[in-house]
Formats: sequence, C-alpha cells, structure tokens
Amino acid sequence: METLFFFKNMLPDEEAQLRDYFSTKMPKFEKMLSHYPSDGVILQVKGEKFDKHSAFEVELTMKMPGNTLSAKEASHMITKAVDLAKDRLVMQLKKNTVQTRRAHRGIKARGKVAVRSRLAVGEV
Repeated sequence: METLFFFKNMLPDEEAQLRDYFSTKMPKFEKMLSHYPSDGVILQVKGEKFDKHSAFEVELTMKMPGNTLSAKEASHMITKAVDLAKDRLVMQLKKNTVQTRRAHRGIKARGKVAVRSRLAVGEV
C-alpha cells in the first residue's frame, strides 16, 4: 500500500506528529488489505490546521481497485482527528469487504442452483 501525505497550514513538528502517529495505525489497514496487491491500493492522508479555531482536520482517501473510500474528521487534537477518521475508514472497508463477499457468494450460489435444476430435469 502506498501512502501519500499532504499538509496545509501545519508546522513541521505537527506534520511529523501526524506522520508518526498515523504510522502506528497503519498495521490495521495492512492487515485488512492483505488480499490486494501491494501497489494496487493508494492511501492519501490530508492534514489541515485551522488557526482561527485552533482545530485540525484529517481526511483519509483510499483508492482501491474498483472502489474509492473517504473519511474526514475534525478535532482540536490531531491524534483524535486521526483516530476518528481511521475508525470511519475501517468501518467503510469492512462494509465493502462484506458486500464483495456477498456478491461473490451469490454468483457461486446461482451457479449451483442452475446445475441442480439441470440435474433434476436430466439435461446433464
């Protein structure tokens, strides 16, 4: 998985904090995406600081083969914003995995039904 970082209005130490903290969260994504090719998934991490409100906004965008997932969260602490955005993205990823499995299971089930019906009729 390729990870790209983008920063807006952030100090260098805040950028480093975001990179370091997010790198501790990466194993969760890598475990869930183990069945995809390593170069097939691109994760964009966008961090923005709002000086007026002293808040941070983190947006995670994951581009996978056949799907794009996105999560955006804002908080006064950068670690909290990362955690909330990560949780949203993990939820979307789990939902996508379940839907994909159901779709494949449906194809297999339809194939079995078709074979059974042909066996019952005596075509095969």
